[in-house]
Amino acid sequence: MKNKIDIKLAVSFCLFCLIALTAVSLVLWQGLRPFFVSEKISIILSEKPKACALYRLLDGVCLGDGETEKYPIAVMIDNKYEARPWSGLSFAGLVYEAPVEGGITRFLAVFSTDRTIDKIGPVRSVRPYFIDWAMDIGAMLFHVGGSPEALGIINGDADIKQFDLDQYFGGVYYWRSEDRIAPHNVYTSSERLDKARVAKLSEEPTVDFASWQFKEDVYESERGEDGATIKIEFSNSSTYDADWTYDRNKNIYIRQDGELAAQDLDGSLIIAKNIAVLEADILIIDSMSRRKITTIGSGYALIFQDGKKIEAVWEKDDRWNRLRFYDKNGDEIRFNRGTTWVEVMSDLEKVVGSM
Repeated sequence: MKNKIDIKLAVSFCLFCLIALTAVSLVLWQGLRPFFVSEKISIILSEKPKACALYRLLDGVCLGDGETEKYPIAVMIDNKYEARPWSGLSFAGLVYEAPVEGGITRFLAVFSTDRTIDKIGPVRSVRPYFIDWAMDIGAMLFHVGGSPEALGIINGDADIKQFDLDQYFGGVYYWRSEDRIAPHNVYTSSERLDKARVAKLSEEPTVDFASWQFKEDVYESERGEDGATIKIEFSNSSTYDADWTYDRNKNIYIRQDGELAAQDLDGSLIIAKNIAVLEADILIIDSMSRRKITTIGSGYALIFQDGKKIEAVWEKDDRWNRLRFYDKNGDEIRFNRGTTWVEVMSDLEKVVGSM
């Protein structure tokens, strides 16, 4: 009988000790918890990035201490096979790609960075539709001649003419390289762009145009599949297709040149934070295979950002109003901060890939 009582007492004592130990632990945790929580908050706050004082209008990128946004200059850049690799294209904050004669595409690359760019090009001739996209931000226009219609637009409008720097009349802002054959050998540089800004505008021209809306990158867990691809079929020749591959970790799209990543002459990758594919009416208008592309009005579009595809529409009221993109709900697209490529084609059905 006594043994049974001893066992009961031992069990009761153990339960009492367990309850007491649990209670003490809870009291200690509650007393120390504010210390640990406040320490964690302190760490989070210390890692929070500083608020940006000024964003670049062209691409939404935060300007660091001492950086400035320069007046935008749009440069016509050659994309014919003989013109590759390009120079300086990776520095552009905005790029339009559209077909010209023979199904070859050409770039309108817009520069507003204050970084030094030793070589930009090859610079080629302009077409009417590129003028419309350049003028909606009031950009200066660098080109080597142009189609008869394009030159007629420039010479017939004083507001456009003041922003124009045709190489035939402003050769001091260009040079011809001896390591390429004409017409793929005309180049400019950031130094010469600066000289043009001063000559055509003023010592410190005001940068003031309607910006797109921008946002921060989403968390990696919210992004699309790594390695997803986008192929934009501009013509029957795959040489001039625009191929992009998504990098989920960096949240960028990398331009492809066959099996390799496309690069500038200096080895810089051609990347985009956003790709907007714009569907427009494209007509061949003469025996030279020149194109007429609808730039004013509205149409369907696809936006690729964060590894995902957004169905959208584009709108542009006139030459001097900004091209804009809206989602299905009518809300303006908010682009990721960084370079945007606008791909202009006749049929969105020719946009293929795994994304």
